[in-house]
Amino acid sequence: MNRRTFTTPLVGLVLAVGLTGCGVGSSIVGVRDAPAERTDGAPLNLEGATSVAARVLDDAVAARAAKGAEAAKVQPTVLADAALAQAQAATKIGAATSTDPLQRASDPKVVAISRGKEWPRAILVGTLDQASKTQTLHVLMSSAAAQPFKVHASVPMLPGTSVPALGDLAAGVRLIEPTDKAGAPLAPAGALTAYAAALNYPKPVANKAVGTSDAYATALRTSAASQVKALGALASFTQAHAPVPKNSIAFALADGGTVTFGQLTRRDVITASAGAKELVIPASYSKLVGKSKATKNIVINSLEQLVMVVPAKGAATVVGADEQIVSATAQ
Repeated sequence: MNRRTFTTPLVGLVLAVGLTGCGVGSSIVGVRDAPAERTDGAPLNLEGATSVAARVLDDAVAARAAKGAEAAKVQPTVLADAALAQAQAATKIGAATSTDPLQRASDPKVVAISRGKEWPRAILVGTLDQASKTQTLHVLMSSAAAQPFKVHASVPMLPGTSVPALGDLAAGVRLIEPTDKAGAPLAPAGALTAYAAALNYPKPVANKAVGTSDAYATALRTSAASQVKALGALASFTQAHAPVPKNSIAFALADGGTVTFGQLTRRDVITASAGAKELVIPASYSKLVGKSKATKNIVINSLEQLVMVVPAKGAATVVGADEQIVSATAQ
């Protein structure tokens, strides 16, 4: 079984929400025997794409494990966009409050290859962590002929979720622009923006075109409610989510719509009320903040990595998620 834990890092409460399920397993389509190469389809065949993915993911694992000046040097050579931002934040704050979606992965299985001979070119890859049975999706991209493939996103699947068919592997998959609806009610950029707004607390903005019953959104709501209850009249709590437009990548689904990889920023703020003398910061975060108590507020900034299926019909759904603390301050 697959167990993922999401914890909203807030003062006065340590809350872990366990997510249990079986990941995507064999439900991701597109992994099959190597087809004959077609000049009008994918620029790489299955064998070539698998070889590239294995090499790049191995290099990415080593880059995530690097420390200090070495990390600053090697991470940009194999990671980019959302994956690089997550890795740099993890290196900066230390392993105690970091996750690594690249860690202990199985041999990569190619799910899709972008169509055409032009750039950018992308490979969508799945790996399985044998210990936790967590399935992770990775996007590898090459932006130009002289540029190597790099990992642009790595996101663990949520329990019990899957990705719909992306079409024939040999034909390749169309990369979708952020503003292209691709036959769906919402474009990738619109879906991510709507999901972010629907997660905001205490004033979420619901959108019937985007679902929020997924395990990640549920965990955030549960954690926020528990935090507010624990704080009582001593402090107020707000949580704001916003998309990072430059760190989104989308692939066309066979029946219309997209599977979209996106990144959100999250800002958790606890503000002391007039009657509160101080706020006590949990030990797990006091080192990051640099103090154990605050008299005015505590602010924690995080990155959220998402995989969202935006179907041709029905509501968009998040099927993969991960989070990484970036920074924290207290006054």
